[in-house]
Amino acid sequence: MRLRILTSFLMMLLAGLSAKAQEPTPEVKENTATQVHDLVQQLSSAEFATRQKATAELLKLDAASVGLLEAELEAEATRSVKREEAVSRLRAIATQLRRRLFDDRLESLAENPSVEAAVSLPEWERFSAIAGKDADAIQVFTEILKTERSLFATRLFAPKDLSSALEKRSKVFAAMCNGRQQEAFPIATCVALMLLGSDSQTRLVRATSTHISDAFDDVRFVKLLKNGQQAKILQRITSAWMDRTGIAADRPLMFALQQEMPVGRSIAHRVIESKSRSQSMYYALLCLGKLNSTDDLAVVEPLLESNDKLWPPQGESVERLLPGRKVESQFSVRTRDVALVVAIHLRGRSPKEFGIDVIPSDETMYAIPSMGFENDEARSTALAEYRKAFPIPAADEVPKI
Repeated sequence: MRLRILTSFLMMLLAGLSAKAQEPTPEVKENTATQVHDLVQQLSSAEFATRQKATAELLKLDAASVGLLEAELEAEATRSVKREEAVSRLRAIATQLRRRLFDDRLESLAENPSVEAAVSLPEWERFSAIAGKDADAIQVFTEILKTERSLFATRLFAPKDLSSALEKRSKVFAAMCNGRQQEAFPIATCVALMLLGSDSQTRLVRATSTHISDAFDDVRFVKLLKNGQQAKILQRITSAWMDRTGIAADRPLMFALQQEMPVGRSIAHRVIESKSRSQSMYYALLCLGKLNSTDDLAVVEPLLESNDKLWPPQGESVERLLPGRKVESQFSVRTRDVALVVAIHLRGRSPKEFGIDVIPSDETMYAIPSMGFENDEARSTALAEYRKAFPIPAADEVPKI
């Protein structure tokens, strides 16, 4: 009996807090919609008392009814004969209502930092799946919601406006990624943007993704990622952002390569599977080289047959890009060249042992041009040496799984 009462209480509590509460019946929906519509119409009444009463009633709406209010606002704003005063009043009510509903939930979480309080807030499900549900995770989640109230309120009540809100906020964030050591890095804003932006269902317009990834260029962010108080959570959220599909892979790959982040493997595999002919391909291969897992030989070695040209970029001359170096005009870097260098590295050998005069690079492990060849004959010679050292096993020698 006591268990049944407790269960009922918890269900009532969650129903009142969660934006995903049980759907009302069609009849209840229709009645509520009618009531909201009538109250909105009363905002245009000539009687002050009527307008005031309607405003007070609208501000009492619950989270499930916010969508009805938003629909009324949209309808009023698009009427051929607009009631400007009513539209303005309705917009102010919607904003105030959103803020109250969101702040009430956030205040409950701040007072009672727990999973039970967090479930009523937007993005908790995704955040906890990435970062966990322990006390540290709840603390970080609370902090990012406090810092970016407007973004998360938009996510909860007006998800169709989230792309625009992210674009504006990411632009402000990018300006704060200035590397100034005397200023604190806006870490809560960074985590909020990466969390919201990592959802592949959220459309990122114009330069939004570029602005979010500007964090990668700020040494303060790198320090927090490595040694910050919540470094593990930051690494997980950052990895989720980097692994998002639909954004350019170059910067995430470069960052994963430089910071040796394991997420670089999945990004690299995706680029390789796409058969990219852009610079993303050599970033992907070099990232696998830096992460140094022999398991990736199965991904790298098939590319030893790919003759796609990766460098120099189309329309650029080798002579201009390599001033002072005597090379033939046919000099180039092919997918097979980078794959060969990486395969040799994964085998624990030096490319120079195979006649490839690579130049080490802090940014990309090896300088891109140093992996190229003058002609196909030189390529074939290096590959033959590799095959001699690491012959392809006969079919009957391949281990059966």
